[in-house]
Amino acid sequence: MIIFNAYVLFSLAVTLLLSIMLVLRNKDRLTGMNGMIISMYLGMNIGLTTGILFGTVFRGDLSHSTILSMLIGAAAGTITGALFSSASAIEGLMSGIMGGMMGAMLGEMLLPEKSLILISIFLTISAASLFLFKILPKTESTIKSKKYIIKPILIFTLFIIYLYSGNLLGDEWINDLNLIKNQEQHQQHP
Repeated sequence: MIIFNAYVLFSLAVTLLLSIMLVLRNKDRLTGMNGMIISMYLGMNIGLTTGILFGTVFRGDLSHSTILSMLIGAAAGTITGALFSSASAIEGLMSGIMGGMMGAMLGEMLLPEKSLILISIFLTISAASLFLFKILPKTESTIKSKKYIIKPILIFTLFIIYLYSGNLLGDEWINDLNLIKNQEQHQQHP
């Protein structure tokens, strides 16, 4: 169970760090509105993903899962937004808080199997934020050679393999959660 939790948190942390590096690298090509979009996107998705994860792990303790996921989402949105402007930081902060709150409620209400599906979806959407840095700047892009196409296909293939391996870890995670639930039920009703 702990391996899947670490996998999700590690993936979100790497996404955030890569986003920070891409912001610093492309800051001159991105506008203030782009900064708001990126900070809100990251804050909301990281908050939602951690909220669903913690809501499922801390089932029955909505306060802990909500507070943790709100803090993580707010930190992600604020850090990314602060690289652009104070308005972007505020937008990222509030989006992260809202995402963490909604994710924790979802994780609390859903069965672990359904939570795993949502975690996989939001993890994919969070990692897809890295493509915003290629899409948002106002630049003309044309395909110059076959090599230009091969690189995204290779990255996409590696990305799919990475997410699929995480999904396999998620299956073990569900089995562990169900085992813990069954043990708790047996202890309550001997």
